[in-house]
Amino acid sequence: MPTEISARRRPRRKSRGLPRLKKGRRAKSLCSRASARRISVRATGSVAEKERESQIVLHAARPALSGAQSAVDEQDSPIAAETGATPARRTPEEKELSRKHAQLRVLEAELARRELQLANLRADVLLFEERYIRKIGVRWARLDEIEAIIAEAEARRQPGNPAARQAADRARERAERSRTAVLRQTSANGFDPPEALKRLYRAVARRVHPDFGEDPLDRQVRERLMAHANRAYERSDERRLRGILAEYEFGPEAVRGEGTPLELVRVIRKIALVRGRLTEIEQETEQTRNSDLYRFKTRAEAAARQGRDLFAEVAAAVTARIASARQKLRGVLAAASSP
Repeated sequence: MPTEISARRRPRRKSRGLPRLKKGRRAKSLCSRASARRISVRATGSVAEKERESQIVLHAARPALSGAQSAVDEQDSPIAAETGATPARRTPEEKELSRKHAQLRVLEAELARRELQLANLRADVLLFEERYIRKIGVRWARLDEIEAIIAEAEARRQPGNPAARQAADRARERAERSRTAVLRQTSANGFDPPEALKRLYRAVARRVHPDFGEDPLDRQVRERLMAHANRAYERSDERRLRGILAEYEFGPEAVRGEGTPLELVRVIRKIALVRGRLTEIEQETEQTRNSDLYRFKTRAEAAARQGRDLFAEVAAAVTARIASARQKLRGVLAAASSP
């Protein structure tokens, strides 16, 4: 019986893979592999669980993050600024309107600063011009008048000489300009603008006069523009008069109605007007600083710092030229009266 059972035992197969290990070492190796697999499974599960937890946290926090972003978007809203309440999610037009409002505020602050600088520049130049007219301008006007009389007398002596006639015309124009400048500063009623400026002012008045306003808002806009037009007319500022006329025709007040799209159009027009005015101020400032009067002002201030009186020096030089011109005029008149 034992022999029969023993005969039925299957023979052991030889390993065809790795070399046969001893019993102790093989068991240890198998235990190490199983342990490594368990560690790997735990690690993989841990990473997966952390990723899942992160997704859950982000999903739960998404409404809060959206609310925070919405608060950031709404913090510059005109509605929130006025009421203190946070409105619902805004449309793209409302967001653009908020950005344009912020841009307009920056430009208006810059415009106020530049307007003040230009007003100070005008005041300084005006005061200097009054001083210049009193001390030097009246002498130049007298000299220009004498030289115009001399040129006209010489043109009459040479009726066939066109160059003499042209020289006389130029001398007369120069004398008229000098006389007008002196009258404007020395006489309260000396303001005599050219006819073209008068026509432009009348056109502006017909278009923007407050009496033609359709409603209180329109009349308020007209009053503001008419005040600007009066100041521009007093300064003989033709460019500013034309700008006032265009401002009323294409200004933001010309857009009527309510709603975000219409308000956006109005704000865009205001931005364009402010930028246009900034360009005008820059051009006027440059034109003023490049004028002969302003350059003489700079020279006079530099001479005063050195202890010199440039006004007295120039006035003495012009007085000497007037004496010489009068002597020449006597000779021309004597020659013209002789047979």
